[in-house]
Amino acid sequence: MLNARVDEGREIARSRGRLRAHRPSDRLPLTILLGKYTERIRRARGKTQAQIARDSWLGDSYVSRLLSGERLNPSRDALVLLGCWGLELSVDEMDELLIAAEYKPLVLPATIR
Repeated sequence: MLNARVDEGREIARSRGRLRAHRPSDRLPLTILLGKYTERIRRARGKTQAQIARDSWLGDSYVSRLLSGERLNPSRDALVLLGCWGLELSVDEMDELLIAAEYKPLVLPATIR
């Protein structure tokens, strides 16, 4: 589900001229996706951006820049804090987010265990 949205985000970014075709690892699509995804989760859970920042132990300005797309390269640790604590994502949802950001998932697939 999330990977399909990453592809959609890449297409949006390419159409706006923000993503160069020769740099497939560019993280701009993740920031577009993260902002939309966070907004949906935030509304569903009735949380404000400040509450998400507080719950994830990240600074208000950092979370604001990350979700608005100003911050293009969130670290794996920041994504884990934001997803697990701030957004209260399940492990499967968190793994999808990490894979979309080109990081290793929290849980290895059953075929590798």
